[in-house]
Amino acid sequence: MKIDVKHQCDDFNSYRAARVKSLFNVETGANFSLQADIDLESAPWQIGVIVGPSGSGKTSIGTNLWGKHALYAPEWPTNAPVIDAIAPEGSFDEVTTALSSVGLGSVPTWLRPYGVLSNGEQFRANLARLIAEAPEQAVLDEFSSVVDRQIAQIGAGAFAKAWRRTKGQVVLLSCHYDILDWVQPDWVFDTGSGQLLRGSRSESTRLN
Repeated sequence: MKIDVKHQCDDFNSYRAARVKSLFNVETGANFSLQADIDLESAPWQIGVIVGPSGSGKTSIGTNLWGKHALYAPEWPTNAPVIDAIAPEGSFDEVTTALSSVGLGSVPTWLRPYGVLSNGEQFRANLARLIAEAPEQAVLDEFSSVVDRQIAQIGAGAFAKAWRRTKGQVVLLSCHYDILDWVQPDWVFDTGSGQLLRGSRSESTRLN
C-alpha cells in the first residue's frame, strides 16, 4: 500500500516566525509531505507498529490504512464503572479476563468510572476494552505515550499476548522504540527512516 501524505497550512510572517526562519534556516513550516510504502497483503499478520518521532506522520499514515473509522478512540461513560462500560452485551468472564490480561487486576479499580482512574489504569483499561471488543481492524494512536516506561513495556507485552488470541489486525502508533521488544510485532514501519521491517524480535530491535 502506497501512502502519500500532504498537509498544508498558512505561511506566517510575523516577527517571531520570520526570526525563527532566519535563525534556523527554514523557509516555511506550511508544508508537510511524507511517502510510505507499507505492504499489508503479502503475508498474514496481526500486530503492526508505526514508530517514529513526534510530528513525523504516524497518525496520518494510520488514518490512511483503513480510514478514520479505524482509529480506536472509545467514549467512556461517566456514570458507570469500568466493568460495566467494557463490552456491556458481552460475557462477564471475557471482560474480567481482558482486564486481568493487561495487568488491570485490581478488583476495586473495576468498580470505578474510567475518568477517575490514573493514567496507567486508563491505558490498561483502553487495552482491555480493545481486546474485549476485538474489531477486525483497529489503529491505536499514542500507544504508551502517557505512562511511565515500565508500565508501558509490561502493558505492551500483555496486550500483544492477549491480542494474538483474537482474529483481528491492530496497528500501534508510538514514538517509543522500547515497546518493540515487548510487542514483538509482525512488522514495523519507522517514519524516521522510511524503513519497513518484518517479523522477528531481532528485526524489530534493529530500529532501536
